[in-house]
Amino acid sequence: MGWIEISPVRFACAIDNGQSVYPLQDFIGMIDHDVVQVGDAAEKQTVKCSRNAAASIALVSAETPYEQAAQVLNQLAGIELTVMTEHRVTNSVGSEFVKDVPMDIDPDRTLRMAKKISGNALEVRVNQMDGADNKDEIIQNAIADGPDGILYKKHSEPTMKVMYILCDGTGVPGRHQELADAKGKQPDGGAKTFEAKIGAVFVIEYAEDGKPLLMKNGEIYREKKVRYMGTVRKVEDFGPMIYQHAVDNGLEDMDAVVFLGDGARWVWGIQNEYFPYALTGLDLYHSIERVNIMIDNLQFKGRFSHDKKQEFKDECIKLLRHGKVTDMLGLIESMPCKKGSEKKLESAMGYFRSNMEHMNYGTFTACGIFVGSGVIEAGCKVIVSNRMKNAGMHWSKDNAEKMISLRCAIRNNAFLNEYLHVRDPLVKSAA
Repeated sequence: MGWIEISPVRFACAIDNGQSVYPLQDFIGMIDHDVVQVGDAAEKQTVKCSRNAAASIALVSAETPYEQAAQVLNQLAGIELTVMTEHRVTNSVGSEFVKDVPMDIDPDRTLRMAKKISGNALEVRVNQMDGADNKDEIIQNAIADGPDGILYKKHSEPTMKVMYILCDGTGVPGRHQELADAKGKQPDGGAKTFEAKIGAVFVIEYAEDGKPLLMKNGEIYREKKVRYMGTVRKVEDFGPMIYQHAVDNGLEDMDAVVFLGDGARWVWGIQNEYFPYALTGLDLYHSIERVNIMIDNLQFKGRFSHDKKQEFKDECIKLLRHGKVTDMLGLIESMPCKKGSEKKLESAMGYFRSNMEHMNYGTFTACGIFVGSGVIEAGCKVIVSNRMKNAGMHWSKDNAEKMISLRCAIRNNAFLNEYLHVRDPLVKSAA
């Protein structure tokens, strides 16, 4: 069966000031995809297609550059599109997933949540572990063999749910006009990118005594998959957005909360304002990167200096993994610094001094609490980098916001359900 050409009947509607209406197109589910901004000109342009067609176009365009997406759609579905039309439709679809910034968040909700989870079993277990006489032995076993937990059995015993909240930032290559006043690392002090902020939440179940539920292979059981959100808005907007994202995914039903960050001030600022009751952890792998920086600025002399350096590094990372940050810094300070590297070394050491309260890695590992933020690192790559950082790409903030929102919806497995079921389910849309 080939293409069917339909010439719809047009009516001029007096109610809408004589605007043309097409009853047949409305009946089969054709909708408008408006684009107001075209280049630097404010101009409204409209593309009509069904939601099913728009969903197909957006799905392909969200995964591959527009030129390639147009070829794929043509080869697989016989849909002939210009890149501009494809761009308009994808932007229009993405705009439906852009979240508003929540206004006037009630501070009493935070107080109620703090009161609810006060003294939760996971926090109690962390405190008990910190005071245990055989703490070092327990931590060593947990690092080597995994945490002490119980085998997960569905509907077996009462468990507590713990939400993990993570956020991070990554650069998006921007158009020149978008970066006019942005500060960056270019020789002239300018920037080539603007920042996208990505948030993620996921839930893990623990037993009533705070022990993690384990799968048969010893991995910690995750009840739900990761749910992402993202924006190019400022930190002041991202804070309430990640808070609302957590609420939408069950924050207020949780028994405990863990917040993981990379040490950036704005990240801890969000934690302090919106999740002050959370157990906090600084991503272990960011800390290890700083260890490498410190050691690269130390001086190792002698015939086997490379081996000595590696042994020293291994010992420092071992202390770090056990949460013995003060001991690690003392070891660093016992070594001579390379000439001219004093400021770099001091800056890296300052990172640990400023974030020491978030580096309880050994105890967290023993209690089955994640100490790595690989989930959010992967999110930045999958949502932003893989699609938006290809050679020659330059994004406006508006288009980036729509693409990020669209890709988050796809990764959350929410896109098709939310987009295709907006209308009355009795109305069948044409492909």
